[in-house]
Amino acid sequence: MSGDGRRGGRRRSRAVVVALLGVFAAVVAACSGGQQQAPLDRITVVTTSPVESMTYAPEMVAAARGDFARHGLDVDLQALQGSPAALQAVVGGSAQVTRLGDIETMIAVGVRDAPLRVVGTEMAVGTLRIISGPGKPIRTPADLAGTTVGVPSLGGTSESTLDLVIARGGVDPASVRREVTGLAPGVYDLVGAGHIDAYIAPMDTAVVLQRTHPDAVVLDAGQQVTAGAQVYVSSADQLADPAVQDRIRRFLAAVHDAMDFIAADAASGYAETASLIASRWDVPSMSDPAVVKAGMDAYVTTWGSLRGTLPPDRWHGAYAEISGLGLVPAGLDPGSWLQQLGPQQ
Repeated sequence: MSGDGRRGGRRRSRAVVVALLGVFAAVVAACSGGQQQAPLDRITVVTTSPVESMTYAPEMVAAARGDFARHGLDVDLQALQGSPAALQAVVGGSAQVTRLGDIETMIAVGVRDAPLRVVGTEMAVGTLRIISGPGKPIRTPADLAGTTVGVPSLGGTSESTLDLVIARGGVDPASVRREVTGLAPGVYDLVGAGHIDAYIAPMDTAVVLQRTHPDAVVLDAGQQVTAGAQVYVSSADQLADPAVQDRIRRFLAAVHDAMDFIAADAASGYAETASLIASRWDVPSMSDPAVVKAGMDAYVTTWGSLRGTLPPDRWHGAYAEISGLGLVPAGLDPGSWLQQLGPQQ
C-alpha cells in the first residue's frame, strides 16, 4: 500500500475515534444531569413551633436526605406562632398542611365548624408527660388529687390532656389547681421549690430532664388516655383539588420514608439521623448522643406501625374521650373528618 493510502486510512481511523468520543461524551453528559430535570412541585407546610426539635425529626430528615425531592416536591417548612396561626394559614390557602393535636383538631371542627380534614399522622400516640419530683411523685392519675400542676397555657391541648388524665383517675377536677408555666427543663426548679407539684411538658423536655435530674418522676399521659395523637390536617376546599391531594400524598410518602430510615438507624444510636439533621439545623436537644438515643426511641414508638396513617379506632376512641369530657358535642361523626392520604400498610 502507498504512503498516501496509509495516511488516508489513519485519517479515517482518527475520524471514527473522534466521532465515537463525541457520542460517549454526549452519553456521559446526559447521565450526569445534562438533561433538564422536571421542576419540583411546591408545597407549603406550616408548623406550630420552631422546626428545630426532635418532634420534627421526620420532616428534617426527609428534607436533608432528599426524600421530598425524590417524591418530586419542594417543601417549604414555615414555623408559625401557635395553632391559631397555622389553622388560619391552612384554611386561608397559604399553606397546604399543618400538624395539630387531635384534641384541638376535634374542637376546631366539632365546635367551631372549621373546614379541616385529617390527612395523616406523625405521632399516633400522645407525647405529653406529667413531670413531678421524688417528694410528691405522681405515678398514676389518681395521684393528681389535690395537686397544683403547671400548664403552658390555659385552655390549650396540654390542659385538655390533663383534664382527660384527671378523669381517668376518677379525680375531682376542682381539686387540681392549674398554674401557667413554661415548658423548659428549668420549670422543674419550681417543683423542687414547692411552688407547683408537677407540670405538663413535651417528650423532648422530659428526656432532657431525666438526663440531668435522674430523680424526676415522669408519668406518660399517652399511656393513660387514647387522645393525644399529632395529626396532619388540610382544608376541605384545598383537598377538592386533585393536584393538591397528589402533593399531600407525596409529602406523606416522603415522611413515611424518613420514618423508616430513622427507625432503621436505631442500631447506630441514630448517628446518621443526627448527622443529617445537623447538616441543616441546630437542634439543642440533639447535642447529647444519649439524649438522642432515648428521645428518638420514644418518638419511634409513638409513630406506630403504620407510620403516617392514623388508626381509625384510635381516632374514634379519642373522640369518645373528648366528647365524654364535654370538650366537643356528643353524637357527631368523627369518621367524616378523616381523609387520609398516607401510605396504607
